[in-house]
Amino acid sequence: MISLSQSSINGKILDVEKAPISNAFIKIKGSSLSTYSSVDGDYTITIPSNQIVIIQISISTETLEKEIGPFLPGKKYRQNFNLKSSVSLETAIVIGDKNRDRPLISIEPKKLEHFSNTAGFEQKLKLIGMGISSSGGELSSGYSVRGGNFDENLVYVNDIEVYRPFLVRSGQQEGLSVINPDMVDRVDFSAGGFQAKYGDKLSSVLDIKYREPDSFRLTTQASLLGSSLHIENRSKNKRFSYLVGARFRSNQYLLGSLDVQGDYKPLFFDLQTLLKYRLKSNLSISYLSTLSQNRYLVSPQSQQTSFGNVNSAISLFIAFAGNELMQYTTWMNALSMEYKPRKDVTLKFNTSSYTTSEREHFTVEGAYRLSELETNFGSDNFANEKALLGIGYFIDHARNDLQAQVYSASHKGKYARKNSTLQWGVGFKNEQISDRLKEWRYNDSSEYNITTINQQNKPEIILDEFLKANIDIQSFRINGYIQNSQYLRKATNTKITYGLRTNYWSYNQENVISPRMQFSWEPNKKSNDSLKITSINLDSVSTKRDWLLRFASGYYYQPPFYRELRRLDGTLNPSIKAQRSIHFVFGGDMNFEAWGRPFKFMSEVYYKHQDQMIPYVVDNVRIRYLAENSSQGYATGIDARVNGEFVQGIESWFNLSILQTKERLYYTDNDGQEQLSDWLRRPTDQRVNFSILFQDELPSDPSYKLNLSLIYGSKMPFFFDANNRQNPGFKIPAYRRVDIGFSKILIDKDSKMRSSRFKNIESLWASLEVFNLLQVNNTISYVLIKDFSNNVYGVPNFLTGRRLNFRFILKI
Repeated sequence: MISLSQSSINGKILDVEKAPISNAFIKIKGSSLSTYSSVDGDYTITIPSNQIVIIQISISTETLEKEIGPFLPGKKYRQNFNLKSSVSLETAIVIGDKNRDRPLISIEPKKLEHFSNTAGFEQKLKLIGMGISSSGGELSSGYSVRGGNFDENLVYVNDIEVYRPFLVRSGQQEGLSVINPDMVDRVDFSAGGFQAKYGDKLSSVLDIKYREPDSFRLTTQASLLGSSLHIENRSKNKRFSYLVGARFRSNQYLLGSLDVQGDYKPLFFDLQTLLKYRLKSNLSISYLSTLSQNRYLVSPQSQQTSFGNVNSAISLFIAFAGNELMQYTTWMNALSMEYKPRKDVTLKFNTSSYTTSEREHFTVEGAYRLSELETNFGSDNFANEKALLGIGYFIDHARNDLQAQVYSASHKGKYARKNSTLQWGVGFKNEQISDRLKEWRYNDSSEYNITTINQQNKPEIILDEFLKANIDIQSFRINGYIQNSQYLRKATNTKITYGLRTNYWSYNQENVISPRMQFSWEPNKKSNDSLKITSINLDSVSTKRDWLLRFASGYYYQPPFYRELRRLDGTLNPSIKAQRSIHFVFGGDMNFEAWGRPFKFMSEVYYKHQDQMIPYVVDNVRIRYLAENSSQGYATGIDARVNGEFVQGIESWFNLSILQTKERLYYTDNDGQEQLSDWLRRPTDQRVNFSILFQDELPSDPSYKLNLSLIYGSKMPFFFDANNRQNPGFKIPAYRRVDIGFSKILIDKDSKMRSSRFKNIESLWASLEVFNLLQVNNTISYVLIKDFSNNVYGVPNFLTGRRLNFRFILKI
């Protein structure tokens, strides 16, 4: 019954393709009146009469605000609302979650663009993606998921798999992330238990879709770290569209805060283009190209590092000479065709090429002095050298060059029926890798080195490390999958997805088969739907919890790529097999309201049984494999996240992850006997991770905003000696970091002082950012140094310190 002071409005919530959107959150701004759209997109909401009000319609990827009214008292009105998003997106964040049943987190980059950032989109993913640890540091785009390493994550851009550089040793060498946030429409992330349509890696999948433009847009950014430009448009006949992004970055300003002082000259640039042409209403072709040039050159001069504690403080000083060059160029091209012969059938055909040319050339010599510092506060010599512990000299030399080409062709299809969706795919890849390795290390500790007499009766210096290899490898892979998603009972949104995946690699002639399954159930769907289609004050009603429960399990194989294949001495292991991980994931999410605003709680408990694993050690971001299937282990833990409008109209995220991952290794002892080690922590065993991404604004002037990111990761193991990986390692201290940003909207569409010259500007932001606000010395790795008594010290390599950054964002 509508009161005399109220009116009623009803209609449909539709997406860009005129398809109904279910579970969209609809609210009258400034009031407690709210509702949800039904499974058919229908809604009904009560509104105040005789006044203009703002109606808010929110889904996970978009929020629409529109003024409506005034309306006559007691009358009923009808109005449909069209959003720019598509319900075909695999959303799973706050509201409008048509695909909540899938173990995916959908991320809208637009919501994160104003947060402080030192590397790329992956840094923000570490803060909001469940199960991701803080390993790798703030300069690296690599990330570890539920105990896996950086190489165990699938990354797709528009269905094309992309790869990390092969030779990179440290985060400061990495350059630009493959993801250009200005071009992204959506990002889907799964931390495990993902479907058979995704490829063959052990840990996670990151599925990136670039935007299809519908109008002219331009974005440009500039800061002390670099600049970017993006432009997009669609033709008048709506057949052709283009999306172009260019980025330039230099980390020179950041690297000036490292302990190693020198002449840093990093230069990173990339250009990405997406062109699409619609031949017919059901047939389109697209072309994606990415060209990336990354060059890291440094001439180190000196390093001063102090470590230890108040009772025993140690200082290391190194004087350097020489230089280091890390350069890699990648070029990816992809041509795709999408054809819809019928409304319920979609066929896609993709061809792509990926080429990388990498060069790692360095010759760096150093003379070091290891000292004990005075720790007595009452001493006149406090914090100065108390005793000399050791001196030494070293040379590091490398001339490594790698060329790799990956050519692929694939077909994917989808047949959508009323209660089920069948998907299938087949793919072929040809890989060609040429690697020329030559690197060595000489260490003269305490003015003492070892020499030997060669066959010509001349002395020779013994090198601590020496590696030389000329490797050429060509191989192909064939993969395929089929999966079906079936509704078992729509009344409770009970759904099962089951599929099978296969992968064959010609190099080791191994074929693996991976069955996978996902099951979901919404126990209170009937009760919640009956409430959502009525327009009442939800705060005053006791409702059943809006839970959706999920279970996923499957076999996840990872056939070796080049890095896993190469032994420590540079030779290849042709008999190596695919690593295997069996996932068991149980979790769920709950939509709820607090303070009249939408929130979501999400949690998953998981266990991964792992065998045929390849042991490795991590030094900074460089992974060195033992190239043997000699390990077995497990990973288990729990992830939880709450996100929503802690401040009205602004979304924030809180994450907590608890992990344990261990392994046992088969190794050969000094007597030549095979032994099985005790349970050891894996290099990625970071027990606790906690992160916050929080946003706020001034109530009196919302154009002033604040964003804060906080991350804590507990201690991790660090292994020095890859040849004796069965021995327990050291511990890297906990990772702690706080970044904060203050921003001001100078111009937006609602600006009262907007002049005619700025009429085409959508928004202009200015930000002041503080990186590493608390000036915490976070450790990424260790360097071994010996003293006069042959004692070994692990000297920490610290990450970046506090830095200020200014940034401008202009959108047209």
